[in-house]
Amino acid sequence: MVAGRATMGLAAAAAALALGACRPAAPPRPLTPAQLVARDGGIAPYTAADVAFMQGMIGHHAQAVAMAAFAEPNGASSPVRVLAGRIAVAQTDEMDFMADWLARRKQAVPPRGASDHAAPHAEHHLHGAAGAGPMPGMLSPAQMDTLARARGQAFDWYFLTYMIQHHRGAIAMVDELMAARRAANDDQVFKFVSDVVADQTTEIGRMELLLRAIPRP
Repeated sequence: MVAGRATMGLAAAAAALALGACRPAAPPRPLTPAQLVARDGGIAPYTAADVAFMQGMIGHHAQAVAMAAFAEPNGASSPVRVLAGRIAVAQTDEMDFMADWLARRKQAVPPRGASDHAAPHAEHHLHGAAGAGPMPGMLSPAQMDTLARARGQAFDWYFLTYMIQHHRGAIAMVDELMAARRAANDDQVFKFVSDVVADQTTEIGRMELLLRAIPRP
């Protein structure tokens, strides 16, 4: 009788195991953000839109630095020279950050443009999720030539007018990135674009004040 009960118990256990084997396995739990970062060697998830933005913004910043380089030789006023210097330093540092961000993710790092002032112009085609079309705010070769030829007060007017255009274009690029699905989820990207908007919005306000005191050439 005891042996019979043991046999029945073993049979029930075997049946339970067989039933369990027939049940579908529970789906794996999604990884937490921290687990994703650890899995990918410390690199947070990013999107194609993030990469295209960083690549495009390097060229965009390169043109701003080229514009700023005209200030001293073209006889800009002291306030405009100071502003141009700050823009050049800040955007050069930001290009270093973007190049490092891309390199760490084994993405192409575009060149920052030749020394020729017309090199980084509106024919760049790396921006936003679509990755096509001229970047917002970029000066045309004709505008860059006008800036290169201007002197003194006329230079101040063109520099401020064109840099306002340029900064507004950078902000539009950030807006385009933020509209892309799942873009800027990387904390580094989000902080960077937030700083770009804050800094360039502040500089636009400063430039508009300076511009009001300068007659149009």
